[in-house]
Amino acid sequence: MKGSIYLRKDVRIPYWFVQWYMNRKSYKISKYIGEREPMYQTHPVKERDAGYRKAQKLLALIQGDWERHERGEIIFQIEKYTREFYTDVIPYLQEWLDAKEPELTPGGFDKYKRDVKNYLVPFFTEHPVMLHEIRYDTLIKLVNFIDGSGKQRKNVVDTLRCCLKYAHKSERINALPPFPEKRVYDIHDKPPVWLPRERFDNVMKYIPDEHKPFFMWLYLHLRRPGEAMALLREDYDAERDIFVIKRGVSKGHLIERTKTGDCHEIPCVSEFKPYMKKLPHISKYFFTCKESKSDGNRYTGKIYRRIWNEACKKAGEKIDVYRGTKTTRASQMVNEEDMSLHDLQIAGDWASFESVKHYARANIAKKRAVLERKVLPLKKARDSHGTE
Repeated sequence: MKGSIYLRKDVRIPYWFVQWYMNRKSYKISKYIGEREPMYQTHPVKERDAGYRKAQKLLALIQGDWERHERGEIIFQIEKYTREFYTDVIPYLQEWLDAKEPELTPGGFDKYKRDVKNYLVPFFTEHPVMLHEIRYDTLIKLVNFIDGSGKQRKNVVDTLRCCLKYAHKSERINALPPFPEKRVYDIHDKPPVWLPRERFDNVMKYIPDEHKPFFMWLYLHLRRPGEAMALLREDYDAERDIFVIKRGVSKGHLIERTKTGDCHEIPCVSEFKPYMKKLPHISKYFFTCKESKSDGNRYTGKIYRRIWNEACKKAGEKIDVYRGTKTTRASQMVNEEDMSLHDLQIAGDWASFESVKHYARANIAKKRAVLERKVLPLKKARDSHGTE
């Protein structure tokens, strides 16, 4: 087994060091992990010398890591022993990103990559700890380290949470640490931003006729722009009169999955039928745009955002496409049409009820009705129903 222990005597206070050979290089390691002082000689007899025994333990640790490296269980990092402060979190974050990239959308991967580069690497460089040493207080320090909104801080911590879950499943760590409570991030839920039907219709007046089917499909079917851009003509099942949504667009790339990874079967809303009849069949894509230079003349993010923003400007509105279509329709269903949240969940094919609870905050009409409701005093209510 490579590695040896030597005593350096040509100094005022002799100390022990481990000499490790790797890649034709020799490393002299004189400090035990996490300690600032060298392993000083305390007794002339080896067996009784505390510094020598510590050097033996250090060599055994290095040899153990090397054996695990040779079995393919870990990546051997000599820096763990040669640096005064070392963290294995930074190399593991990159290892995790490499493993996750194939299963993520381009946009999702870029989001993780930015969080790692801009926040997690700088934090663990400044606060070096080992992967298994990350605790609740480490995460609180991370929250305070991040310069941004509460939502931004939570997003970065959630990125680290995903990495640690992967490490736990891979048996790199024994358990996940408890993560900060929501109140720590100081995030305040706001009611959704949306347009009442009259204002939405006013925006649509300024959308050119050739582009109205694209936006009305988003609005009426509670879908995302990426799903509309990726929708193929073959994804409409005429016999069942449904749209099968199983693709998306992420960072301009067509991907064979939706943002959530789920496949959705959405009935074609009758109000959309007149728009569908006007669609030209010039491409494999369901929605096409003459000015588009992309594959099959499909819409691009740049094109549909420009069209929507120009219409909003003329209508005196300032709202993005997602909130102006999907969020607007969901809020109208709850606020203007008195739809229950459970029915809304079914309509939009949301996987979780938690995803639609947000829209309850928009239901001003329901709140008004409850506040204005006339409630009889308890005694009068009993008298009106008779007593037994």
